Amino acid sequence: MPLHNPLWEILEPYLVNLGLYKVTDPTYGRWALPPYPRHSILLDNPAITHTFRRVFLPPYSSFHTKAEAYDSTAITFAEDVTLTPDELATGVARGGRWIFYSTWELKEEPENGWEGGGRGRGRDLLLVHGLSDYGLRYAPHVEYFLRAGFRVILPDLPSYGRSTGINSYIPSLLLLPAAVHAVLSDVVSSDLAKGREQRKVFLSGASMGGWTVLYYCLKYPPTSSALDIVATAEDHDDSPPPGGQGKGYRNAERPRDAEKVRPSIAGAYVMCPMVEAAKNSRPSAVIEYIAKAIVYFAGSLPLAKAVRGNVSDDPRVEEEFFEDPLCYHGYLRVGTGLSLLDGMLELQRRAEEIDIPIRLVHGSADRATSHVGTLKLFDRLPNEDKEVEVFEGYEHVMLKVGRDEQDDQKRQRVLEDWRNWLLKRC
Repeated sequence: MPLHNPLWEILEPYLVNLGLYKVTDPTYGRWALPPYPRHSILLDNPAITHTFRRVFLPPYSSFHTKAEAYDSTAITFAEDVTLTPDELATGVARGGRWIFYSTWELKEEPENGWEGGGRGRGRDLLLVHGLSDYGLRYAPHVEYFLRAGFRVILPDLPSYGRSTGINSYIPSLLLLPAAVHAVLSDVVSSDLAKGREQRKVFLSGASMGGWTVLYYCLKYPPTSSALDIVATAEDHDDSPPPGGQGKGYRNAERPRDAEKVRPSIAGAYVMCPMVEAAKNSRPSAVIEYIAKAIVYFAGSLPLAKAVRGNVSDDPRVEEEFFEDPLCYHGYLRVGTGLSLLDGMLELQRRAEEIDIPIRLVHGSADRATSHVGTLKLFDRLPNEDKEVEVFEGYEHVMLKVGRDEQDDQKRQRVLEDWRNWLLKRC
């Protein structure tokens, strides 16, 4: 099962360090799970082609400190996969730490022609999922962008989906932008190897995925050189600067002038970003004090309810979430919760460094993340091409699939707004 016994999850790292136990499945049961039936909308569509792929990062044991490991983007190996059980054994042999992602494209022009004039052709759209989810949770919406010509990239962030790590345990949010960087670097490398040019890249994300998009853009400096991206992806010198173990979130990462380069981002469409927690979902002060006291020896312990029950006013949303075995169904883990709080504070502190074309959208009825925090962040963004809109009455899940055409109108409004904004910048 993807969700292990909490006591075992706490003890396992200590047993591994003592040489008493070896992890044989670093995805903790998620790799071999069959595709979720609702994703057949993509998987069984003969007009759509896809590739499953994973990129390997150096194992945690190869670093002197945890901070070095969390901030690492060095790609040691990459391969296409078919999700077979034997790939687990070969993955462990290669170090046991990888990021899984998938790419999706239409094989040819749709029968009724490209939508939006096909201006998305030759462009990439990378979608970053939120807390407790994984990449293919975007499946109901992907074809909307494929029909405009985009190639869609869906990564599973560390500890989610078919990427490695205890399900939804994030001891440092630096893991998240590092994973996005590794995926985009591998995409560029793969395209060059096939004789393709580097594509224009758009980023989108919701909730924690929105935080990841924003922090990725401020952390990694852009370049227009595909060769430079490939060269730095193969650079295994991931050591932080002297003094990098100082107190504070930022001090655990490399300074931007020593950072690896990323593709130039043509724009970011960010939904309900995790900039500030809504009062309904932030754990009490007592829970936070307990978390800070036990994080050093029980970081993976599930402790807080957090956003559970606060993402939508439609009970079908959580019912469908719990039906999907690849999602994380437990309470918010101690280390993950504290990392989220640190990450929000650091993003607020460095908002002026997010210099990209951007549109932020949020629901006025969001009970998980605060639309007020998003508005405050927007005011500090430096790029002239920036927009923000609060959708009246929308909850945290802004892309809820409706039970019928009328019920689906709210989702269609967001999708149309999203795609139109992207196409104008193609």
